Amino acid sequence: MYPAHAVAAVSCVVKKGGKFLLVKRGKDPGRGLWAFPGGVIEAGEGVFDAAKRELYEETGLSANPLGVVGVTEVIHTDGGRVKHHYVILSVLFDEESLEGSPRAGGDVEEVAWMSLDEILGRGDVVASVKALSADLQGGPCTLGVYTLRLRG
Repeated sequence: MYPAHAVAAVSCVVKKGGKFLLVKRGKDPGRGLWAFPGGVIEAGEGVFDAAKRELYEETGLSANPLGVVGVTEVIHTDGGRVKHHYVILSVLFDEESLEGSPRAGGDVEEVAWMSLDEILGRGDVVASVKALSADLQGGPCTLGVYTLRLRG
């Protein structure tokens, strides 16, 4: 199946005590790779609501979103044709509001807290996670997110 349009998705960036929360993907695309928790935005769902839902579904944790700290575009091709095209908004969460105990849920095999050195030293971590984790070491800079709900 080849899509006609890109799919909007979120990734959930949670940092606590100098470590980032990562999940090991259990399904394609990205099976076996470590990434931030996340997934597609459902129709009618806001960016932050989607991020909170995905964080809870995949890790059992809940927290308050602070803002968008990055945008990643993932385009997988197959014989020159686009197989997957995702536009992923990375949402940073407030570590002070973090509740729950991490557990693997949904399509996740494992959940782990990793330091930046661990993330950068592994070969099985998604490249965009390595880049964003390194960028956030100096402190976050969030982007504005605006939702227009039109009727009729």
